[in-house]
Amino acid sequence: MEVLKKLQKNSKRSPKRANTQMSGSDSVCYRFGAFHLDEAEHLLLRSGVKVPLTPKVFHILLILVQHAGRSVTKQYLLQNVWPDTFVEEANLSVNVATLRKALGDGTGEFKYIETLPRLGYRFIANVISEPWQKTASRQRVTADLHKPNRDKVHSLAILPFYNQSSDSNAEYLSDALTESIINNLSHLQDLRIIGHNSVFRYRGKELDGKMVGKELRVKSVVTGTILQLGEKLIVRAEMIDVHTGWHIWGEQYHRKLSDVLKVQQELAQKISTALKHRLTREEKARVSNGSTENAEAYRAYLKGRHHWSKFDLASSKKAAEYFVEAIEIDPTYALAYAGLADAYYRLSNVYAPTRDAMPRAKAAAVKALEIDDTLSEAHSAMGIIKLCYEWDWSGAEEELRRAIESNHNNAIAHQRFGLYFNLLGRFDEAMRELELAMLIDPLSPHSYWGLTVTYVLTGQYEKAIEEVQKTLELERDYKPSLYLLGRAYELCGKVDEAIEVFKRIFALSNSPMFLSALGHAYAVNGKQVLARNVLKDLQELSKRCYVSAYSQAIIHLALGDKDQTFSCLEKAIHDQCEMMTLLGIDPYFHSIRSDLRFTNLLHQVGLGNC
Repeated sequence: MEVLKKLQKNSKRSPKRANTQMSGSDSVCYRFGAFHLDEAEHLLLRSGVKVPLTPKVFHILLILVQHAGRSVTKQYLLQNVWPDTFVEEANLSVNVATLRKALGDGTGEFKYIETLPRLGYRFIANVISEPWQKTASRQRVTADLHKPNRDKVHSLAILPFYNQSSDSNAEYLSDALTESIINNLSHLQDLRIIGHNSVFRYRGKELDGKMVGKELRVKSVVTGTILQLGEKLIVRAEMIDVHTGWHIWGEQYHRKLSDVLKVQQELAQKISTALKHRLTREEKARVSNGSTENAEAYRAYLKGRHHWSKFDLASSKKAAEYFVEAIEIDPTYALAYAGLADAYYRLSNVYAPTRDAMPRAKAAAVKALEIDDTLSEAHSAMGIIKLCYEWDWSGAEEELRRAIESNHNNAIAHQRFGLYFNLLGRFDEAMRELELAMLIDPLSPHSYWGLTVTYVLTGQYEKAIEEVQKTLELERDYKPSLYLLGRAYELCGKVDEAIEVFKRIFALSNSPMFLSALGHAYAVNGKQVLARNVLKDLQELSKRCYVSAYSQAIIHLALGDKDQTFSCLEKAIHDQCEMMTLLGIDPYFHSIRSDLRFTNLLHQVGLGNC
């Protein structure tokens, strides 16, 4: 693999640690679970909805949140909440009970406020704090960035060109034509274009454009056919208004087979003109510039993306092989390098050691950016590398923002930005990005997966389960969502159902990660012998394939073996295991959050303020 050797030669890893501790204004905003507490406005929001609190109850919450993870005595609360008044301790208890009800804490195990008998209380949820001015400013900027101008924004779906040829190999030509037009038009600022994951679900069908357009909730659709006759190519395309069914534009092209990429450039320009979109100079360059002039390279790239969309070892390896093939055909093909980076990221942690796969991913992303520093897919790949491998939180945010600025229709970049916010406990911002991804790619299982992650992390387990069911209607055995379904069942107390789900996933893909989830569920369900048997199986598997130390840590934790848990987590840190980015928000670790060893781990991952 000469390509890989060249890539890695000039790509040295230089991880940075993000300092999430902020200072500045006296007024602070706090985030925990689905809640946002605004000190300056005396306001508590849950998923953006105001939670009514009396002034005293709000003050109690503010003090507890400010001392998160530490004990707060009853005497301290009485003196600070009622400074000039004598109040019975029972009054404090009533207000704390009111607060618990507002937060949704049950009568059994509490998620937010722990009672310390005869002493006081402790706020036990993960809290992120930020200066009020900076938070407010960023929220305004984010809102402005994504606020649609309904008079200007046009929504469009490029449906897969129907292959009229008898040769099934021509399917790749129709795919190439469709994806190229989507990629080129996605850079137009006032256009929302449906992503390829969603439109390719209609591949191979003669479509009613008006009906499909309504399903995808767009204003216009482009449909077309492609016919290959030897070295001759006939392409027909038309655009219709979804609401009226009126024909907006249509054209037919007779070209040589070798000119297929020039055809897509012409089509992109014609569609833009039909939309009455006046192109800027930069947009003209984007629409007229192909990512490669070599049809064979593009065909290999498409095959790579096709396999990349699956979540198993064989497909991920196959994807990497096709991306390398595309690069070998066209060494200046930036999009193929970005694809290769994504393929190695997909292999990392689940199927291959992070320290092996991620340097290769970074090398490919660096090369992609060297060729084209404006490529959204390359910045998106670099963003996930900085986040999950280097634990460079500020660098990840910068790269993902650049990915979206370069192409606001990049659903994967929005999904990854949503993950970034989720890992920091900034759930409102995460949901905003994930809803944008859903708008761009509404039929992609991964769009539903992103929303499900947020629901699981914010304790909205019934919503998470509903979201998974929607995903499984699109793809019955979509493993990432099945894994979240198991987690949701386990966290809401339906452990037997969780065990069955984890068994199902492991049967679909014998990844050690899914086996460890089963072992954790066994331990939670009191089936210690079965859980320890899973640990033995993982140890045996580690002799033949990669098994992350994190996978073993979560089982030891559920079994109550804290020393073994920390031993495995330290190894996971050394191995730069991607799963360690979950430390700040994963409910698995609730029982050890007060341990100083856990605090040390958080600092090592750049989450010292969690």
